[in-house]
Amino acid sequence: MQRAAAAGDTDAMRYLSSLLEERGDTEGARAWYMRAAESGDLDAMDCLGGLLLTEQEGARTWYRRAAQAGHPRSMSNLAAVLAQQGDVDDARALWLRAADAGHTGAMHNLGVLLAKEGDTEGACLWYGRAADAGDTDAMHNFGSLLQEQGDFEGARAWYERASMPGNPVALFQLGALHYQSGDADGARVCWELAADRGDETAMCNLGVLEDEQGHAHEARAWWQRAAEAGHADAMRYLGSLLEEQGDTEGARAWNERAEDADNPGHEQPGEDHGAKPWGQSGES
Repeated sequence: MQRAAAAGDTDAMRYLSSLLEERGDTEGARAWYMRAAESGDLDAMDCLGGLLLTEQEGARTWYRRAAQAGHPRSMSNLAAVLAQQGDVDDARALWLRAADAGHTGAMHNLGVLLAKEGDTEGACLWYGRAADAGDTDAMHNFGSLLQEQGDFEGARAWYERASMPGNPVALFQLGALHYQSGDADGARVCWELAADRGDETAMCNLGVLEDEQGHAHEARAWWQRAAEAGHADAMRYLGSLLEEQGDTEGARAWNERAEDADNPGHEQPGEDHGAKPWGQSGES
């Protein structure tokens, strides 16, 4: 592979760069991406932009070069950088160009932007287009938007589609809908699937669910798992349970850890994770 890259094969340069990046050799990856980008490889320009995100000027430069050459993913990624810097109008224009070229991430990001601006109809349009193209983040956000509007059946349908590939956020949201409708068993199934994929809030909510049903042992197990993963609310619940069980030292320890944790305030069962924001895309 290195011989092919050294001989000028830009595909080999990009592949070698990705291997070096995976191994933590950022400088080596940057050097090969740079060689490929300077040879005119648009995918390499986009990858180099991603590697340089902490150096925003460098990221903008390479994303812009690829975007000007018609690379849809770079248009979307440049738009995300501009939006994060407050240049919403230019970001919108780039996302529209990328979306018109078929980039599903740009469609999703337009939905996020329009939802933030209060244009629910426009957000639904772009979320729907991205979701129909298979974007699970768009499916989740479309579901969230429909849920906010009181269309629980529509929300459930999109959460179910988003959860098919095992999306933990969609599984969590689907569980929340089940919980809100009084279907504790349905909530448990979805939250267990989300918890198995590392969702700490699902673990915490499973603890609450078990506690509500009088299963203190099971509740403690779920709160312990979520707390050890860093979930502050689970630490508080665990502290309260240990206090009730007479373990004042254990309760104090978990309450102190909760005070030091950075998690947001209590998220009760049925609350959602919120819409997934825009960001860089690694997909064409």
